[in-house]
Amino acid sequence: MWKSILLAGALAISPFAAHATTTFQIAYLLPMTIGGRVTADNVHQWPAVYFESRFTGPSVKLLFDNENSNFNVIVDGKPLMILQKPGSKVVELGELGDGEHTIRLEKRSETQYLTGRFVGFDTIDQPSPLLPPPHRARQIEFIGDSLTVGYGNTSAFTQCTPEEIFETTDSQQGFGVLTARHFDADYQINAFSGLGMVRNYDGREHPKYHMPMLYDRALFDDPTPAHQPDWHPQVIVIGIGSNDFSTPVRPDEPWGNEANLRADYVKTYTAFVKTLRARNPNAFILLTTLEGEPEGYIGGTNEVFTAMTSGGDNKIDRITLPVLDYTGCNSHPNTRSDARAADIYIKYLEAHPQLWQGK
Repeated sequence: MWKSILLAGALAISPFAAHATTTFQIAYLLPMTIGGRVTADNVHQWPAVYFESRFTGPSVKLLFDNENSNFNVIVDGKPLMILQKPGSKVVELGELGDGEHTIRLEKRSETQYLTGRFVGFDTIDQPSPLLPPPHRARQIEFIGDSLTVGYGNTSAFTQCTPEEIFETTDSQQGFGVLTARHFDADYQINAFSGLGMVRNYDGREHPKYHMPMLYDRALFDDPTPAHQPDWHPQVIVIGIGSNDFSTPVRPDEPWGNEANLRADYVKTYTAFVKTLRARNPNAFILLTTLEGEPEGYIGGTNEVFTAMTSGGDNKIDRITLPVLDYTGCNSHPNTRSDARAADIYIKYLEAHPQLWQGK
């Protein structure tokens, strides 16, 4: 059984303002294990973040300050419900049975210009509080654009309104999460639809947003770096460049022509990978492209790979995904394609088990 309790006071969020805070009456906030980039008070914006905890007894409350995201609620490993834009609300789960339980909250949706906060899990009687689930031994990170997000991947139609895109995007069914689950790995999905390495789709928002600028942040419009001392991925998968080259360069853009764009793409991408390498000396980095994508993306990624290997990096490889089934929103891959792509990543990593040991 579950019920929701609306709280007095509306949540007010503007795209470029600090997150508003709702006051809750809290009995006991359970300690949590958190996956993905969040602030110290659990405000989040990146896709696919998740929160896990353990408790004793038949009930637990979920405290939300978030009217901008959809979530999966999973109890004892079984999906219980989907919460859609909970807002300023306490969601109470009851009749779960006595004894110990695990609970997991997963963000499904993409929120590019709005943030949200999960306050935590609250219980009344916890005489002997349980420790949250430990961080998993394996960690994997996916960096990319809409394909990595899972943009509109559950849609049955290619033509979608903005609200339909929001409702049919499920990052938890994206190829990154599917791959991580197969290996029982913690994951980060650091992706942003329409984003490029140096040029976003059709030149939009440049230079406000691009991956090297956003990558270190917990929130997109706050330059404060994400604090993640426990994040040491053994595998980092990067797939970004389709948006850089999918539309012609206009004369009024900074590059002027595609040759200059490609040179900037290769230079910036190489520097980005070198930064990742410096921070993660033992991680294996996998550069991804897609069949049928523009030559600037495919050839440019190959140039990045060559630059890294010629510089002595032997913990890097490249992989090309096949043409996918683009029947999701705005002709994006659907969940069948996500499963197919995940299977390719899984087979690659299974063929190289030493990568999980940093070898």
